[in-house]
Amino acid sequence: MSLPTNNIIDFIAERPENANISCRTIIVTLFGDVISQHGNWIWLGSLIDALQPFGYSERLVRTSVFRLVKEDWLEAKKIGRKSYYRFTETAHSHYTKAARRIYAADNRSANDHWLILMPSFVDEVKLPELKRQLKWMGFSSLSSGAYAHPKLDQDSLDETIKELELEGSVIVFSAKTNDTNSQQVLKRLVYEKWDLELLQHRYQSLVSIYQPFLEQLEKKNSLSDQQVFLMRVLLIHEYRRILLQDHELSDNMLPDNWQGHRANQLVKSLYKLFERASIRYITSELESFDGYLPKHTDPQNPTMGYSARFN
Repeated sequence: MSLPTNNIIDFIAERPENANISCRTIIVTLFGDVISQHGNWIWLGSLIDALQPFGYSERLVRTSVFRLVKEDWLEAKKIGRKSYYRFTETAHSHYTKAARRIYAADNRSANDHWLILMPSFVDEVKLPELKRQLKWMGFSSLSSGAYAHPKLDQDSLDETIKELELEGSVIVFSAKTNDTNSQQVLKRLVYEKWDLELLQHRYQSLVSIYQPFLEQLEKKNSLSDQQVFLMRVLLIHEYRRILLQDHELSDNMLPDNWQGHRANQLVKSLYKLFERASIRYITSELESFDGYLPKHTDPQNPTMGYSARFN
């Protein structure tokens, strides 16, 4: 099977527009997947150069970075005439929670246990931020005033409740259906309310677009280090964007032939193939205030380190 386009350069240049990927959001992915692993800081000039093959102009990159600073996603350090950027502590916390999902193995449970949160006494000022963070963690609205997650791991949720100082404002409890009829009704509810058909289609589309790259690379790596780096950023960005809409349902609640399983395996396989060449590019082309970015930092971190990803 051939690559999605006759020219890999064209694919990289056209994909952001074809997939409606904004400069601002891909910068977030770049900092989360790359910069946070390589010393945290990057020179603005390197960021501009790295994003140029996607078709983003210098002006657009500068504007997007400025907005991310205003939104408390990035912080700046100026040395001489050069500006350097990294994730803020808040942004790093957000992305670390998302990383637990992005780089997790596809190990959906067969058990229908649910974690339920009710923001009973959350004031209107904090409620939008709580809802946004719940979405990043994979919670979805089950009914008015109730947010559900089909797993019992509370680490990210506990961190969020503490960060937003909501310890006395929310109710958190676990639940499960009591009988087969209730399970079937719940399955029907989440299928219709959470639009699993659209999610299935998006996973299938991801597989269709990126599978040819896996087949090509397994035969012969004909991509340059820069192209591998750019493909890695695109792949993780598109996968992350779908995961933010995924509800991490148990296998019992999913439609037959769930494409999320194929997508997870494909991303895992491609990411490993991309790793070595992309690191060569990162450490020889992208600069911080003390030279080129280091190979990678804190590789033992269970959520963000290279050696632990997709295990």
